[in-house]
Amino acid sequence: MGLAVLAIILVGTGLFISSQPRQLDPVFQFRAVALAEVLSEQVLAVKYDGQNDPYADEHKRCGIGSAPACRNASTAGAGAGIEDFSHVDDFRLWCGDDNAITGNVLADQLKLTRAPLYARYTVQTCVTLNTDDPSATFKEVIISIADQNGSDLSFTLHRYNIR
Repeated sequence: MGLAVLAIILVGTGLFISSQPRQLDPVFQFRAVALAEVLSEQVLAVKYDGQNDPYADEHKRCGIGSAPACRNASTAGAGAGIEDFSHVDDFRLWCGDDNAITGNVLADQLKLTRAPLYARYTVQTCVTLNTDDPSATFKEVIISIADQNGSDLSFTLHRYNIR
C-alpha cells in the first residue's frame, strides 16, 4: 500500500516538474515581444538609408524620382553596437544564425533594466530592399527572436523612404 502511494506521489511530482517550462512559456514570449518592440523603435528611429539625406529636395532623395536607388548596405563595422547604427541597413549586421546577437547584450545596449532576464534569447535582424512596386520601394526588416528551448517569434516591419 505504501509503495502504491509513493508511486502516485512520484508520478504526480514528475508530471508537475516536466510541465513547468510550458507554464512559463507566456512569460518568455512576453519578454521576447518586449525586446522586439524596443528594437523596432530603434529601427524606425534611424534614417532610411546611409546615402539618403532626409533634408534634401524630394527629387534628390534615395530612390525617389531620378535619384539613384539605395545601396542597401550596412556601414557599421564588425563588433559595432546599436549605438553605432545610423540607418536601417546597419541592422543587417545581425542577420543569420552566425551573426545573431544574444538577448542580454542587446537589452544592455537598448538600456533595458534587468538585461540578464533576456540571456536565453538570440536576436536576428535581416533587411531586404523590396522593389516589387517601383513607385513605392521599401525596406523589409524581419526581427526574429528565439529562446534556448527552440521557440521563436518573428516580426516584419516595412520602412518606407518618407517623402
